[in-house]
Amino acid sequence: MKILNVNLRIILDSRGKDTLEAELKNGNFSAKASVPAGKSTGKHEAFVLEPKKALEKFEEIKNLILEKDFENQEAFDNFLIQLDGTENKSNLGGNLILSLSLAFARLKAKSDNLELFEYISKLQNLKPKIKNLKPIFNVINGGAHATNKQSQLDFQEFQVIPEVEDFSLAFSMGKIFYRKLGDYLIEKFGKDNVVLGDEAGYSAPFQSSEEALDILAEVIAKYKHPLRIGLDVAASQFFKGDYYLIGGKKYSAEELKGYYLKLIETYNILSIEDPFSEESFDDFAKLAQDLARSHSKTLIITDDLTATNFERLKKAINEKSGNAILIKPNQIGTLTETLKTIRLAYENNWQTIVSHRSGETRDDFIADLAVGVNAWGLKSGAPAKPERLAKYERLLAIANKTSF
Repeated sequence: MKILNVNLRIILDSRGKDTLEAELKNGNFSAKASVPAGKSTGKHEAFVLEPKKALEKFEEIKNLILEKDFENQEAFDNFLIQLDGTENKSNLGGNLILSLSLAFARLKAKSDNLELFEYISKLQNLKPKIKNLKPIFNVINGGAHATNKQSQLDFQEFQVIPEVEDFSLAFSMGKIFYRKLGDYLIEKFGKDNVVLGDEAGYSAPFQSSEEALDILAEVIAKYKHPLRIGLDVAASQFFKGDYYLIGGKKYSAEELKGYYLKLIETYNILSIEDPFSEESFDDFAKLAQDLARSHSKTLIITDDLTATNFERLKKAINEKSGNAILIKPNQIGTLTETLKTIRLAYENNWQTIVSHRSGETRDDFIADLAVGVNAWGLKSGAPAKPERLAKYERLLAIANKTSF
């Protein structure tokens, strides 16, 4: 595909920070893509170039892009990787490269008269699927995403996950639960003490993780919703080198594992993400082993540990450090590399969960990605605020016009 024009501009993300939006044009079509940024980022993620610097770098490569005719997605992405010439994309920036990669995907899909999810599924040799795709609603924000200064939550996300096949029903259920939870929290803490965190989940003066979990369990039981609880612990945020600090108490990795096993059993937790720090392959594996021994089907999701990186995932698989990987395209920097990592996960019977970032835009690419790769779930925060809703509403649109 020959690109006739390419542009890059700075836009604002959901936190009011600068980010990038690329636009590509060929003879008949144009396509845009914007990229998010994380607040809680792992050290193995692709380098993020300051957006103004990215504009300067873009001018250096713009004509090189326009000179070539790209056969496919892989050719375009590999061209950008070669132009960058570094292991972590520190020259051009993973954010600049990804904005171009995703815009190319949208443009190529339009040129091929395909929906974006169809285009992605063809790249993966899969049939697109939305049935059983689970929206993962981050309804209570803790850790780095909490905005209430009295919050004592060390864990970053307290999620609810509908256990229904139909996405439309799951989305409706999530919105109803979110409103009911808000009413409960306002009655308990007072309206002025309940605010929205970075990902539109509630932030309030919770005194412990157990308090937040008790409230979720109580509201789920009260309204008899078929919902399960999920956690994103983001343990690297409270890892202090040789111990973990939760609620002012020190935990060894072994003690922390015991704490998680108790929480999983008490609250029937469906998934737990990043339970240990981002280099702790062994500790992830020990938790996985204990859960397997008890025949638990709880997902142990790797995020900071694997960073959507093929080599990191290969190590996690070899060491049996989990059974699911979080997929964030901006952690690695191109669609091609993202899909390569997903293929490796599936070849080894791991699940995939496609995820947004805390600093989001209204770009809904990850919704199509989740459908195109048959993901187990999609994380896009709480069902509120336009940047979060854009992804869920795109899934709803796909569900309403398809039957797979």
